[in-house]
Amino acid sequence: MTHTHRAIVIGSGIGGPALSLFLKRAGIEARIFEAYPGPTTIGGGFQIAPNGMRVLAALGLAEQVSRAGAPTSEFRFRNHHGRSIGHIDLSRCGTGVTIMRAAFQQVLLDAAAREGLTIAYGRRLCAIEDSGDEITAHFEDGSEARGDMLIAADGVHSRARGLILPDHAKPQYTGMLGVGGLLGAASAIPVDPADARQLNFTMGARLQFGYASLSASAPRWGWWCHLPQEPELSRHDLHALNDAEMRARVLQAFRGWHAPIEAFVSATDQIMRTAIYDVPALPTWHVGRVMLIGDAAHAMSPAGGQGASLALEDSMVLGQRLADRTVPVERVFGNVEALLRGRAERTVALARENDERQLKEFGAVGRWIRDRAFPLFAPMIARQLEKQYAFTPGV
Repeated sequence: MTHTHRAIVIGSGIGGPALSLFLKRAGIEARIFEAYPGPTTIGGGFQIAPNGMRVLAALGLAEQVSRAGAPTSEFRFRNHHGRSIGHIDLSRCGTGVTIMRAAFQQVLLDAAAREGLTIAYGRRLCAIEDSGDEITAHFEDGSEARGDMLIAADGVHSRARGLILPDHAKPQYTGMLGVGGLLGAASAIPVDPADARQLNFTMGARLQFGYASLSASAPRWGWWCHLPQEPELSRHDLHALNDAEMRARVLQAFRGWHAPIEAFVSATDQIMRTAIYDVPALPTWHVGRVMLIGDAAHAMSPAGGQGASLALEDSMVLGQRLADRTVPVERVFGNVEALLRGRAERTVALARENDERQLKEFGAVGRWIRDRAFPLFAPMIARQLEKQYAFTPGV
């Protein structure tokens, strides 16, 4: 019988705390180590899809997350003149939630604290030793941690991935920037009240623009878009661009598009920007007693709408499978990867395709055909989303 009682968890974003909560239920001691010096509130907003909300329900956190964000089960598609060209209602699949990343992060951190889970901040992983029956994690500050396994949820630029799969240390740059912003709670920009109950996507001759409310109590609008960027900018160079420069670039890309798009961009004080990377296919997600989950294993463009939800799924499946201590940890890792890998890689590929599709230029005739053909394709898109949202991995 294999006794696995101690887990080293790298990363305190989404996957790390969620996994640690499932491990606690499985009777496994989990210690979380985070490279940042303290809790962060970086990032804008995103959607937790119905499949992700199902995981949160298993943790008893779904209602709290719903209250902190805006429940949404509908998608509205428009052309850049504002004409509605498609509508998808996915309420029978469950309800997703659009939410500010900081608010969602706080829900997870509060839940971890209630369960007595600790997070050691300022611990940047630099080496891993696997002796066969024990793992030692070494950190840049000279400290170390020992456990029966190490699970890395340390994001797209995962240190752990670089250590166990050095040929895949660097993720792939997609050639796109993710740009977005949050409006102040007191924003007086007129918006159709129906827009607060759905995700809103606008398609032009080229590119797309999206916006949604991130709070149900009073609409708190967030918007996002993806812009092509070649060559790849370093993180320093990207953040050296001031907000005025970024705002001007967005306004130029979406000038003349329907209200409230330009008003949203103009009223946003801080323009968030990040280079988009993905991790399309690794030779394996695990080596010995070390496993990657979430973005460390399968980062994808936000155009897939599933990054947070798949990280939550990874956490649930792995945490539940590790509860059976008669199965060696390496075999559990292999079984979990076999169950989840194909689904994750298909979603990564679809997200990249969604970004590449935005770069295709439609002329006037092409736009006319697209706008009239889109309602015919909407049911097919709905079926694809239903299949994605309905995934139930079981125990």
